[in-house]
Amino acid sequence: MNEARDKKRLEAFGENLRKLRDNLKLSQDQVVAKCDVTKGNLSNIENGNKDFNFTTLLEIAKGLGIHPKELLDF
Repeated sequence: MNEARDKKRLEAFGENLRKLRDNLKLSQDQVVAKCDVTKGNLSNIENGNKDFNFTTLLEIAKGLGIHPKELLDF
């Protein structure tokens, strides 16, 4: 496992997630109200501080109201 590589990927994903959420004019509270992710976890993912699993990615997409593919297009 390459921690530096993984950290960069998590940061890039989080930056894309925050950009998508901002473009949709949604707060973190609004997103987590629509899915099974805590606000703390969402914040940590946006900041690149938390690795997560596939089902979490699906929940975040549901909370944003977008296709999961959009979260990976960065």
